[in-house]
Amino acid sequence: MGITLSVSFGYEQSEEIRKLLEDFRDMLNFCIERALEDNITSYARLRKHIYQEWKSRWDYSTHFCHSACAVATSMLKSWRRLKRKGKAQNGRPVAKKLFIQLDPQLVKYEGDKLRISVKPRHFLLIPLKFGDYQKRFIEEWRKGKLKVGEVWINEEKVVIPFRKDVDLSNPDDWIAIDINESNVTAVSSNSHVLTVKSNLRTTHTTYFNIIRGIQKLKKYKPKTAEKLVRKYSGRRKRKAMDE
Repeated sequence: MGITLSVSFGYEQSEEIRKLLEDFRDMLNFCIERALEDNITSYARLRKHIYQEWKSRWDYSTHFCHSACAVATSMLKSWRRLKRKGKAQNGRPVAKKLFIQLDPQLVKYEGDKLRISVKPRHFLLIPLKFGDYQKRFIEEWRKGKLKVGEVWINEEKVVIPFRKDVDLSNPDDWIAIDINESNVTAVSSNSHVLTVKSNLRTTHTTYFNIIRGIQKLKKYKPKTAEKLVRKYSGRRKRKAMDE
């Protein structure tokens, strides 16, 4: 079984990094535009469709094309889903924020720097800022004990997902967790016990009574009652999630 944990790093910004971020944003909007113009919904079809034109526009490794297509396809999928529900904003989706998603094959760690293969035989070094917590992951990565997923970079930080394969069939330790409406209790094999109290029962009871009272209005004001039920059902759900 694989376990993945994303770890954030600060980094020293530069004009070269910013240009890379801006170029990737342009790639995203290009992919979105072509996908909408030609009614393309799949990643594989979009990549094949725009590859030659992308290549004539940008002199980057082809992995950047693949990443731009993957992110654009994901953005369009979310936009279409919201559009069907009537919640999408007017107009076409547009990438505005500066960020980039990097294929693991483009990334390598050198000392305290992240090396990105921008184009054949051309690399961009990003000096990372990190403490003892992040250092542990870097050291395990360098030893080959951890794998790296798709790295994300924005204007402020680098997010690296570290993955480790673990065998859960014969664990050295275990934790049993009991979840109920009043508390969450965890007991470990080393005899430690942790109890976290919860107000979930009170939340459900309170909103159950509120909604039951509103439903009595259905006979006289059905539209108002329906609107209020949706409102307080949403509040109950959000409150329960917070608990």
